[in-house]
Parts: sequence; C-alpha cells; structure tokens
Amino acid sequence: MKTVNSVFKGKVRWEVLGLLSVLLNGVAYADETPARCDIYIKGSEQPAISFPCTFSQRRGHVTITRSDEVTYSFTPIGDTPGNYEDQKGNAVYRQRGLGVDGVIFKLKNESVYIYWDATSLEQKTSEKKEP
Repeated sequence: MKTVNSVFKGKVRWEVLGLLSVLLNGVAYADETPARCDIYIKGSEQPAISFPCTFSQRRGHVTITRSDEVTYSFTPIGDTPGNYEDQKGNAVYRQRGLGVDGVIFKLKNESVYIYWDATSLEQKTSEKKEP
C-alpha cells in the first residue's frame, strides 16, 4: 500500500518533469533563413543593388542582416499586422507582391524585397569569382 508521502513525491516528480518539458519546449527561438535582398530606392523600378542576407523573425520582430553588415530591425506597432517601426522610429510596412517567393518591406527612403530563394544571387557571386 502506498503512503501519502510516496504518492506526493511521485506527483511532484511528474509535475516537475511536465513543467521542465513545457519550459524547454516553450523557448521561443527566432526563425532565421538565408535570403536575397534587393534594395529599391524610393521611386525606382529597378533594384539599386542585391545582397545575400539573413531574414529572421521572433515574436513579430523582424531583423534583416545584409552581407555588407547593414541591419534592419523592425518592431511591430499597433494591432494591424504588417505595420512596423524601424530602429530610427520611422514607419515600415510589410507588403505582398512576391507571393510565396518572398516579402516586401517599404521604408521611408527605400524598399527591401526579400526573396527566399537566394540561389540565383549565389550563382552570380560564384561566377564573378571564377577567372
């Protein structure tokens, strides 16, 4: 026959294991992916430059780090999805237009087009390196 003490200890062990499981599995990691960033100057119909970049998102916060070490950090604002503020306090808007191929962020003086498939840029970069 089990004593109250042994039942209580067993229950505590399961509760502690359950809590640890929730804590360890509930840790929010940033989703990060390599991408290609095309930078369009405001009013331009052609990209000024393209970079390999890294796109990450955590709890709605977006970070884009270009290969030239320029970083964009966007914080969600308000209740409307797609409205952000950059690190200087300027409005940033996420827009559709690339479908499943990527996402667009409209900033004050430029737009950043992010393409999930960066292979075309990687191929161009490797072609330039070959003699």
